[in-house]
Amino acid sequence: MLGRALPTAVCVVVLAAIGAAGAYATTVTGTQNPDFRVRVTVTPAHPTLGQTIVAHFSIWNMTGHNVTGEWQFTWSTPRTGIGASIAGTLAPGRLAGETIRRTITARSATGHYVLYAEASDRHGSSHARAVATFR
Repeated sequence: MLGRALPTAVCVVVLAAIGAAGAYATTVTGTQNPDFRVRVTVTPAHPTLGQTIVAHFSIWNMTGHNVTGEWQFTWSTPRTGIGASIAGTLAPGRLAGETIRRTITARSATGHYVLYAEASDRHGSSHARAVATFR
């Protein structure tokens, strides 16, 4: 019996650690188009009063050459939103990144805080979306 208890206990601890990490941040990576990698992170995933939501996106040109394309992001909250879109030629390596911060106050609306980013060219698009929920 003791031989089974130890592996089960280790498994429970590992699963609890994985679950705890997921509760604090949401990171999503999109590589649907092999030319681009898009990564978005929103932390914490379930903010409480007084915490600051930090939303960040990064877009990389994954090729070894310049790529002509378009990239965009949107940040939406239950009451507002912002976004931007740019077209041009992208050099290899990291293209763009932005960090947005929103502090949860007593006047903050409950609901979803969503960061979406996308990069596209003639081969298609890579995109990712991450969400924090304030209740």
